[in-house]
Amino acid sequence: MHGVRALVDLLLPPRCLACRWCGAEPLCDRCGQALVTDEVRHHLDDGIRAVAAYAYGPPLSTAIKRVKTDALRAGARGLATLLTPHLPDGVPRTWVPATRRRRRRRGLDLPEVLAGRDAVPLLRAVGDRADHGTMAAADRRRVTADAYEVTTRPPAAVVLVDDVRATGATLLAAAQALRRDGARRVLCVTLAASPGPPSAARRRAPGDPGRGSSAASGRSS
Repeated sequence: MHGVRALVDLLLPPRCLACRWCGAEPLCDRCGQALVTDEVRHHLDDGIRAVAAYAYGPPLSTAIKRVKTDALRAGARGLATLLTPHLPDGVPRTWVPATRRRRRRRGLDLPEVLAGRDAVPLLRAVGDRADHGTMAAADRRRVTADAYEVTTRPPAAVVLVDDVRATGATLLAAAQALRRDGARRVLCVTLAASPGPPSAARRRAPGDPGRGSSAASGRSS
């Protein structure tokens, strides 16, 4: 099935991933102009910051769901072009890996594609967790605790890429695994994020520079 999808993906003309307008990918001009930028830095934990390129909502949410549901590899590469300008230069990149079950079902790992060809695999998803898309923040933190293990010792600073940030629990669990094994600073970058601050974030400590400071910027965290 995945092979058939890949062949169709190759042969069909490019279309907007949101409205399906022919001749434009990843998004047509109209859908591209409807994107809402985010780029607000959030403090998740010591040494861990999170930022998203865009707010999660139509048309981008439609495009992401279509890529993941239909295993559109060309579409995934198209979405990567939206994220690339928001990735800091000169910092090693990795991604939040899907579980084996989810990767088999979807036929691709979108965060891996978003991270780019130069990204290095540093993490492995432990076990096959239940889908927690509708869970509350506290439940997400519980099911994602110790959900990732490091496969290669990470560098001191690393960019961690994922497709969507909801509560931040998944990103936090993956980033904490990197921190435990040697990373001092982890910048979590997602293509999209739900409105508002991530509910999994740790409350900012006194003296923490917080939002908008150089310490929390994409190029220094």
